[in-house]
Amino acid sequence: MLWEPLTTETGQRIVLFVEIDALRADPNEKRSRTMASTRPPRRLGAALVVLRMTLAVTAMTSLGACKQPLVVGEYQCPGASTEAGSSPSATDPISVPWSTGFENRFCDYPSVDGPGYCYGFPPVSDRFVTSPVHTGDYALEITILTGTDAGAQPQERCVRQGVLPTAAYYGAWYYIPATATNAGLWNLFHIQGGNADRTSIHGLWDVSLVNGASGELRAHLYGFLDGSAGDGPPIPIAQWFQLELYLKRAKDKTGEVALYQDGAQVVDFANLITDDSDWGQWYVGNLASALDPPESTVYVDDVTIRATP
Repeated sequence: MLWEPLTTETGQRIVLFVEIDALRADPNEKRSRTMASTRPPRRLGAALVVLRMTLAVTAMTSLGACKQPLVVGEYQCPGASTEAGSSPSATDPISVPWSTGFENRFCDYPSVDGPGYCYGFPPVSDRFVTSPVHTGDYALEITILTGTDAGAQPQERCVRQGVLPTAAYYGAWYYIPATATNAGLWNLFHIQGGNADRTSIHGLWDVSLVNGASGELRAHLYGFLDGSAGDGPPIPIAQWFQLELYLKRAKDKTGEVALYQDGAQVVDFANLITDDSDWGQWYVGNLASALDPPESTVYVDDVTIRATP
């Protein structure tokens, strides 16, 4: 699969190639499910994603004054190191605060067996844009083409993984240029967990978009463990807005989860089991199965994990 070319601010083309095998979702499932490997990349039929990203600079002219160093054949992540053990593993505790504004492209999600990665399941295209952006110079644009039967789930998502904080806020800014009618799943956040050895993976919490009574789009919080569900107010169209999920992890009924929209709490569930796992993943991006019109473009910026006050 060849994704749409990226360009530097001086006009050089950067082409992103992704080779991917992916687990397909149950056509009858209307909740977000992982499409990515939770193990080091290896081939076990269709059950695991094999992710390989190569960035190639095709320009023949001088690189000029690019913000980030570019090397012929690849985008050079700032501070990248090839020394073994120089970066966190996929099973380490997630340190907070953590953030990315995609100023370093996907470099803040470095590897499948590291603290995170990004992947796409076609039909999907992406690019780093200078407009619209929330802050900084870049935002991530994700465009997917959905079907009409809510079966396949085209998507592109970035994953932060490890031992999740005991309590933290998980946030991202979104810009959705046009409304749509959703007959399936339109997922923005997905949190799932499993055992410390990254087995028995299952869903914990989703933040998705649903249509309200008048057709407006609303953020919908759903809990996999007990079916807790609640909607926020209408989201703005063609305007940046922030979604933030507060998760106090608990294997007994002392947990709490809350959804915030632009800083205001819009859904809150307390005194419940919120996370029965020891290790987790947080997915941020664009996943949809059946939209009208079928093409879905969203912009993502300023992804954060922050500690409680």
